[in-house]
Amino acid sequence: MKSKKIFGRIFSLLVVLTILAFSCINVFAAGINSYEQSVLAQMRTPANMNGNMVYVPDSYVNQAEAQFNTIEMTSQQASEINSIISQGRSFLEGTGKSSMKELTPAEKRQILSYASAAAGVLNLTAAAGSDASQVKIMDSDGNVIVDESGAVIKTTGSQTTAGYVPTVFAASLAVLTVLACAGIVCGKVSKKR
Repeated sequence: MKSKKIFGRIFSLLVVLTILAFSCINVFAAGINSYEQSVLAQMRTPANMNGNMVYVPDSYVNQAEAQFNTIEMTSQQASEINSIISQGRSFLEGTGKSSMKELTPAEKRQILSYASAAAGVLNLTAAAGSDASQVKIMDSDGNVIVDESGAVIKTTGSQTTAGYVPTVFAASLAVLTVLACAGIVCGKVSKKR
């Protein structure tokens, strides 16, 4: 009888812990809409610089995605940004250079102007250091959203990965199964006494 009480308490505790685990899952109100997805896809499309595929760094794409989680981009904004990114890609491909390192300071400033124009569509400001190796994007209040001179990905809140829920569910199920088996064994052992 005592083992049933203990098992009942352990089972109750596990149910409470499982409910707590599921209640801790964050939900983003904004999320990524189809317009934002189109901009991310455009950012992931490489420029062909004399046979060398040049990609926007993953850290920039990740930071854009984090920012998109906080806004709702419109069709018009996405269209303008995609057009600017396309113009920037065409400019890069038309330089005749094989890599970003070969770009002249004037060409780097031109690329920054495309970045500034794209950021401006969302009322953001893009700026770079004198050698264009440090890029910052700020909102209208001057808050830094992207800082490529320091932290690569700005944390805007915790985000749950897609594998989190199945993992918690599977772990909870495994624990409950083990406890159920233990309860059955304890029940059989106590009946034999």
